[in-house]
Amino acid sequence: MYPNAFYRVSVKALIRDKQGNVLVVKENQDTWSLPGGGLDHGESPEDGLWRELHEELGLEHIKIRGIYRTLTFELKQKQAWLMWVVYDVETDCNDFIPGDGVSEVQYLDPRVLIDSPDIFEQQVYKLAVQ
Repeated sequence: MYPNAFYRVSVKALIRDKQGNVLVVKENQDTWSLPGGGLDHGESPEDGLWRELHEELGLEHIKIRGIYRTLTFELKQKQAWLMWVVYDVETDCNDFIPGDGVSEVQYLDPRVLIDSPDIFEQQVYKLAVQ
């Protein structure tokens, strides 16, 4: 086996409002992250992204513009590596229906996360600002 080559792959959406704020969610945690989640076996990244956005936010209509960026990072407390495939996504919906496990949804100025100690919030900042 190749244990150093395995990542948990998640598809994420970078959705901005007209002011440049980024759509973020709190899902089963107290920190912000981009909407999206892990791919199911055999699922295409685009299908997985659509499924995740539907489950988390109730979105029916989205426009996937393409891959924005990919990131890999380590979750030290779980001794696991994650890979985020982040898509540039548009939606005209602002009436979100939070799904199971989603406690908050909002557009956020990513610069407020600049000094966050949380790994997920750090990734949001890196993607949206840098």
